Amino acid sequence: MKITRRFHLAVLAALSAALLVSCGGAFTSKDDFDRVIVAGDSLADAGTFGLKFTVQNSAAPADGFPIWPEIVAAEYEVDNQCNYYTFNGTTYVTDANCNNYAVGGARIVNPAAQGGTNSPQSIPTQLAAASAQDGPYSKSDLVLVDGGGNDAADLVGAFLGVTDAASQAAYRDFLLQQIPAATLDPILAQPDGNAQAAGLYMRNLADTYYNAIKVNVIDRGASHVAVLNLPDITLTPRFRQVLAQVAQARGDVAAAQLQAAIRQWIGAFNTRLAERIGTDSRVALVDFNGDFTDEVQNPTKYGLTNATQSACEVAGIATIQACTTAALDANPPAGQRAGWWQTWAFSDSFHPTPLGHRLLADSVFRALAAAGWL
Repeated sequence: MKITRRFHLAVLAALSAALLVSCGGAFTSKDDFDRVIVAGDSLADAGTFGLKFTVQNSAAPADGFPIWPEIVAAEYEVDNQCNYYTFNGTTYVTDANCNNYAVGGARIVNPAAQGGTNSPQSIPTQLAAASAQDGPYSKSDLVLVDGGGNDAADLVGAFLGVTDAASQAAYRDFLLQQIPAATLDPILAQPDGNAQAAGLYMRNLADTYYNAIKVNVIDRGASHVAVLNLPDITLTPRFRQVLAQVAQARGDVAAAQLQAAIRQWIGAFNTRLAERIGTDSRVALVDFNGDFTDEVQNPTKYGLTNATQSACEVAGIATIQACTTAALDANPPAGQRAGWWQTWAFSDSFHPTPLGHRLLADSVFRALAAAGWL
């Protein structure tokens, strides 16, 4: 597997180098990065809460399986992917020797109930902390950023929670986090106002996301920044279950309409993010959305045997902490044997398996190669 991936990456790098030479550009070898700095949510969290949000490795519980930022850092022979934040049960303590600032549960707009903008579970706060600790940045730094999945999930929850005047007011309060009242209220007054406002919320959220990256990373001298766009969360087991519940309660048409709406909202975020990045050669936009969708729709192309279910849940394991290799091997689905989970896409209902993380790392590698950085 590793030889195949390296060969694939070498081809991508060679193609990118050829394009850059023809355009008069320069190729950056992997030896040119001395640091890999990471901000984001549970997808990129290297151990804030004493685990990684994937299958737990019974053979090496302290190290766990490598997640995508670690795989990317290893490709550049950089070893700094320990978690900057550690939650000790009461508060977050920091380690200045570590360059991964990602925290599970992080959001672009972090709710007050989770500490708001002062918490490490705010991605803008992570970026500001990284800027203060590691900035100003140089050309030898690679910055990786992901986020938005939890924000999108929060939006869907708020949207579905509207059942009466009180919950409609709560939904309005949620939207006010990103939409001024003077803009929001006329939209909400329209027949399909709740859905329209959700799309605007996600578009404005992309502005908030990009602005935090620009102020804390790009304007601080970074010239190699990889930013993931937002995947289609309706393809995760978690939201397949949500859609199934909607179908049971309201019918298949209502479920299909909800899925289409969520995809429009995610599209609004991704379109705006791409617009803000534009042609900035300092930023590589990783098409997590496109790659993730293709993996789910064409699993065999990626060596996946299951891209719809949660391995942990199928094995009867309730939490990600308990979802160990030993527990999965001891509880295979009918007709399967130990190791069955290794070719599944999802560990729990919202996070990748180790293979899923390798596939996500490959998405990042493709973007870096296209940018001429690999």
